[in-house]
Amino acid sequence: MIAAVSGLLVLGLAGCGSSDFASASLTTFVPTSAPATATTKSKPRPTASATGPTTSTLGPLPKVLSSTPSPVDANIITALGDLPAAFGCPKVPEPIVIPASGTTPAAIVCQSSLAGEAVFLWYAADPDAKYLAVKAAVATARYVHAGRRWVAGGMVHQGMGTVGGEVFKQ
Repeated sequence: MIAAVSGLLVLGLAGCGSSDFASASLTTFVPTSAPATATTKSKPRPTASATGPTTSTLGPLPKVLSSTPSPVDANIITALGDLPAAFGCPKVPEPIVIPASGTTPAAIVCQSSLAGEAVFLWYAADPDAKYLAVKAAVATARYVHAGRRWVAGGMVHQGMGTVGGEVFKQ
């Protein structure tokens, strides 16, 4: 039986020519007209600088007490729902949404790994929204930091971990 199988294998291979085993592309070298380049996807970078002064039609923002770089990537924040991911909040327990009321905008409360505590988070799409969010944060939280498109308020840590940004209340 083994002899019969090996005989069939030899006969099958005998019918193949040398061109069946070598590809012409393996033996022919074609020079490229341009050098090969590697492309990589760029990752979003954290906001490295604090936000500049803004002008709101509703009034002036409180005085900025200090400003530091922030690891919060403002480029991924396009709505209130983006804030928990940007601040490193876990999905469990689920962030708490505080609905808007009157001139106070909606907020989210979650345990931020950047702040090292539970923080109130407001989305600030434009100078007027930032004014309302800072006003709500100053009225609600003990410490208030803000960046481009976000305002955060905490109660426990004066520096609120590594949130950075502009400090409006400490």
